Amino acid sequence: MATEDARYRQSSQYRLWSFTPSHLSALREKTNTLARTQISNRLRASSPPVDPLPDFLSPAEEYSLLTFFTVELLRAAAFCQLPTDIQATAAIFLRRFYVTNSIMTYPPTTLLKTCLFFGCKAEGYYMRLQKFAEKFPNTTGEEVIAAEYVLCQGIRFAFDVRHPFRALEGAVMELRRLGDFDDDRINKAHKRTRDILKFSPLVTDAYFHYTPSQIMLAALSMADEGLVQRMMREAFSGEGESAKDKVMGAIQSCRAMMEQEPPERMADYWGTTESKNMIKPLNRMLRKCRDPDRVDLIALQKARREQAQQKTKPKPGLKDDGAVLGVSLEEERESKRRKVASKTDDVFGPPL
Repeated sequence: MATEDARYRQSSQYRLWSFTPSHLSALREKTNTLARTQISNRLRASSPPVDPLPDFLSPAEEYSLLTFFTVELLRAAAFCQLPTDIQATAAIFLRRFYVTNSIMTYPPTTLLKTCLFFGCKAEGYYMRLQKFAEKFPNTTGEEVIAAEYVLCQGIRFAFDVRHPFRALEGAVMELRRLGDFDDDRINKAHKRTRDILKFSPLVTDAYFHYTPSQIMLAALSMADEGLVQRMMREAFSGEGESAKDKVMGAIQSCRAMMEQEPPERMADYWGTTESKNMIKPLNRMLRKCRDPDRVDLIALQKARREQAQQKTKPKPGLKDDGAVLGVSLEEERESKRRKVASKTDDVFGPPL
């Protein structure tokens, strides 16, 4: 029987969306460089051409905006009263998309709505498009779904997102089985850990670097270090200290990352004057340096559909049977219709 770790390694989350910190940083730098080049060329070719070119966002500035829009997505998800799993899936979709797509290329204010709606689909939660669109000001259903295919391409059609919430429930059951702690302590740690998991790993890169169980244990460690130490002693009782130290190293590294964005930051920082002063100049830069061909995603989707329809039309060099015989198909059909009509006045044709 395959172990849980072996099953996770077969998932698209591990195969397509797990990176070392250096690899993820290199991908974001490459995405930023490509976006600068493409947008520069389009601005120079516009009418009238843009000269001088605007200042472009750096990879670090893009990451700051990504964190901000991830928080905005979580606020919108809470406003829409979406379940926790959908909120988390939508947030991960947004962060995956902007690994290989620049915020300067596709507008994040639109993409976060698309991620939320598509997150409902991915988690099997039905919501009518129009009802969803009505929850946001100045938003149409067409705008919400205009970027769906672009989103699917950006996340490499990997719709399965493994979350740490189920692992937490298993850990709580194991702690109760061990019987070393009273229920009040376990319940308090359970609630605190769940609050952490609903925010901290979603607005950081934890999902790109760590497994769901490592993320869960890191969050539990933030809530109550003693509980994690007890679980580790039980799990590695016969395997030696080296294996235990390796796992604890990953847990502590993940914890350090998530401690940069504890749940309290949602109210204590994001949305305050301090965060607004940090984001405002970045948003001003974004408005000046965004891709002019991808600002209107509805128009872009229509143009792509028209292009696809033109590709499906028969090529001028190919002739149908009627053309080969010297008569068009329409003329041939009309001739047959007249012959039938001349034999009978019955509008349904002659008797069988």
